[in-house]
Amino acid sequence: MSYCFNPNCSNPQNSSDAKFCQNCGSKLLLSSVSNEAESVVYRGIQLIGQGGFGRTFLVVDESQPLTPYCVIKQFFPQGSNARKATELFEQEAKQLKILGQHPQIPTELGYFEQDGYQYLVQEFIEGKNLAQELQKKGVFTEEKIWFILKDLLPILQFVHENKVIHRDIKPENIIRRFNTKKPIGNLVLVDFGAAKLVTGGMLPKTGTMIGSAAYTAPEQLMGKAVFSSDLYSLGVTCIHLLTNVPPFDLFDSAEGNWVWRDYLKAPVSDELGYILDKMLQGATRNRYNSAAAILRHINPKPDYVPVMPGLTINPETGFKPLPEQPQFIQPSPSIPNISDVSEPAVSEEKVPELPPPRLLNKINLISGILQKRLEPYGIIQVSVNQNHINQLTIVLNRDKNRSVKYKELVPIIGYELTYCQINNLEKVKLLGRVNNQNVPEWTSLLKLDRKTKIRNQMIRFQNHKFLWKLFQLTTRTFWSQQIKKKEFWLDLLMVAMIIFIFSDKIIILKPIMALVIAGGFWGVKHQVTHTNTLQLNQLFATITTLFLMFGWLNLRIWADGMFGIILAGLFISMPIFFSRNPS
Repeated sequence: MSYCFNPNCSNPQNSSDAKFCQNCGSKLLLSSVSNEAESVVYRGIQLIGQGGFGRTFLVVDESQPLTPYCVIKQFFPQGSNARKATELFEQEAKQLKILGQHPQIPTELGYFEQDGYQYLVQEFIEGKNLAQELQKKGVFTEEKIWFILKDLLPILQFVHENKVIHRDIKPENIIRRFNTKKPIGNLVLVDFGAAKLVTGGMLPKTGTMIGSAAYTAPEQLMGKAVFSSDLYSLGVTCIHLLTNVPPFDLFDSAEGNWVWRDYLKAPVSDELGYILDKMLQGATRNRYNSAAAILRHINPKPDYVPVMPGLTINPETGFKPLPEQPQFIQPSPSIPNISDVSEPAVSEEKVPELPPPRLLNKINLISGILQKRLEPYGIIQVSVNQNHINQLTIVLNRDKNRSVKYKELVPIIGYELTYCQINNLEKVKLLGRVNNQNVPEWTSLLKLDRKTKIRNQMIRFQNHKFLWKLFQLTTRTFWSQQIKKKEFWLDLLMVAMIIFIFSDKIIILKPIMALVIAGGFWGVKHQVTHTNTLQLNQLFATITTLFLMFGWLNLRIWADGMFGIILAGLFISMPIFFSRNPS
């Protein structure tokens, strides 16, 4: 079928292969020239919309082999509004060129003029608009309204960031795209013919009132549209979809407020009601000032946990358990700031060293520790699940007879997670419930930012016994203690002697071999002292004598060849000859 583009034609239906209208004789094909100077031919298939300034057609591009569908908007301004309509047409064409980059806004494919009419070609969105969906399926559920808000608000945020006000948000201009399985991302915002480009200052200026009156904000009715005017229209759209009642009937003009709740078939949550009421405020200062502000309300950013408090480590015992009542987690009227929390003092008494983390069932360990630590705060049960590799879900069940300030428990949980050393942990989802009810009464998401991860990695290093000892080599206290020990001087003398003898005479002729022999001496001495007592005085005297002999008597020549290898073995095993069984 071919549809005639002449707005005055009384019988626009024609055969699919006709080139001229059989009723009025007008051309049935629209021709335009693309940027590549190739002719593009459009044939009208169906009239899909009509307004004061023009009509919208479904067309096919016959210059393409697969004849893809497109949408063409025809403008035929008349009378005193002709100039304004022409400006709007040119403005929409330019705006769609930029806004069409968004995947949920139709792409602008070109515009041209023919037979005194202007035409704008757009991408065809296959689907039904929300007005059609409302008519077919009835009122929308709260869940569907949440989906609409989460899907459309990012589009409006993009539009407003490009300094454009849509000015005609309504169910007819929101299309649910077919053939998509995603619940979010399938709504498309169309018809930017009424859109306004904001230039200069932010103060609204009086202009032409454009838009659908039932969905239009009060300031827009006076020709002073602002960005939040679109949010008002979206709020009206939502309550219309929730009630299937015309917007004019949802407003009580006598009281000057919206009474949409009186027409609901099923009540909505307080959270959704609050958001819609704020979007519908007549005064712009009482309304959300941006789409981003509503999105922050719907999806608040996770609480970024500052650097989690670390553990105080004793070099002799390794890990230390937390005291039963650390001072920083006592209940307080305000939410504690983790970054201001000091580390709890550690008892001087020795405690058994914890098994290596790889031997522990981390999930059960966390559940048990949190269960014990949170009982004084009204938590009767704690369950921990690892749904993803880098995410934990912690469910806190409280006694129904005792209220809990969940946010005050966040630093405790953060501290314990650091204590349990969970590798690759990035997110922790917290749920607060009453006696295992299905719906949580409190939720929060803890996310470890880069600073927290680095700090926790440092804590893991500090908790490692060997790394802790290695770190001590850089402290002045360590060396001041070592120089007071006879064993320190014994080792120093032995290393000096071995380097002196073997640095150029051993078979490999590399100084590094002298350090290898010295390392062997240390290893044997360490093993001997585990089971026997080492006669340090005698060993010290022997090494001193050998050092003097090889130095003064120039006996380094004996360290050559096979004798040097035997001598190296004797030096390594020397502590064995100066050990004695403990009595």
